[in-house]
Amino acid sequence: MSTIELFKSGESTDTDLEDYKKNLKKHRLRVIGLWGGIAGAVILTIAVLWTWMQNRTFETYEVIRSFERTDTLTTQYAEFLNYVLKYSKDGVSCVDSNNHLVWSQTYNMQSPMVHVCRNSAAIAEENGTEILIFDATGNQGTIETRLPIQQICVSSQGVAAALLEDGDAMRLKLYNKNGEELVNAKFELQDVGYPLKMSLSADATKLAVTFLQVQDGGISTCLAFYNFSSVGENKEDRLVSSRIMKGMVMPEVNYMDGTHCFALGAGMLLIYEGLQIPELTKEIELEKEVLSVFHSEKYIGLVVEGNEKPYALQVYDVQGNLQSVTEFDMDYQTLKFSGNHILIYNEFECMMLSPGGKIYFTGTFEESISNLYSQSGRRRYIVMHASRTDQIRLR
Repeated sequence: MSTIELFKSGESTDTDLEDYKKNLKKHRLRVIGLWGGIAGAVILTIAVLWTWMQNRTFETYEVIRSFERTDTLTTQYAEFLNYVLKYSKDGVSCVDSNNHLVWSQTYNMQSPMVHVCRNSAAIAEENGTEILIFDATGNQGTIETRLPIQQICVSSQGVAAALLEDGDAMRLKLYNKNGEELVNAKFELQDVGYPLKMSLSADATKLAVTFLQVQDGGISTCLAFYNFSSVGENKEDRLVSSRIMKGMVMPEVNYMDGTHCFALGAGMLLIYEGLQIPELTKEIELEKEVLSVFHSEKYIGLVVEGNEKPYALQVYDVQGNLQSVTEFDMDYQTLKFSGNHILIYNEFECMMLSPGGKIYFTGTFEESISNLYSQSGRRRYIVMHASRTDQIRLR
């Protein structure tokens, strides 16, 4: 007869089980450590590559493709989404990076002006009475103002703001892209002053205006904010915030997105933020005269006189924090943010920088530059010359 042996707790089977559990735990820890080491190495490699790319500089460029230009020398340009708008007194066309026509629209405007905000663009004639609204697919509507247009702005969804001359007064009107009037406000010049600049937020709910006022032989600027949502309904003229700066001309005010706005005057940069009612978040005293100003949705660029070189580029973020100061000596005609890059150029020379102030390319072109803008990444650009358009790659 076979016998069945019974093992009590604490005998060899328990010991084997404990050893198995310990070995399994050690194995799992080794696997976790191995994968953790691999993940750390991958992250480190990515960080090193990213740092290398951010600090990489280029000495020259190669032309990848060239296209013959068919527009006129008086044609002007504006970046729009991933396209370029080419506009003149006869019409506007939208082309992609391969110079393929996306859409076109004819008109007759002696002095066309363009404003772009994300997905929408507006074109109007200075002192004219017509505004055209476009998106990536083409014309979305035509607005008839009846009164002469002095300034225009457009929001991302195609709402247009127009500052119109009305005798001894100015009218501010908002229209949807179908031409329907949404807001009509009148400014008596003798009461509020002459509007210098206006800027509409990307969501079309807020508008900032600077008014030049002359009283008792002195000048001042009134910075006013209007709200067109339910928040501003109970406010007189929808005015939700204002500030008067005596002895100062403030010709620049710009909404960078739906919540951030900046105003620039002699010796002062004001940063505002607010979803409904803008509040002053930072006041920056500028020691030197501002020679040029430009901006994107993320950054503000100011050019002032440099210490060691003729010019100094100061870059601020939307909170008003100084990101970089870069001195340079190139006499420029154009400064702009293009994608995540800063492009500075004149007729034949160009300089490219990161918002952090790193100069990664300086170069000279044999033919004059009509326009320059970036493509995807950091190496590809479009250069428009008098007779052709080149796709270039830095190297």
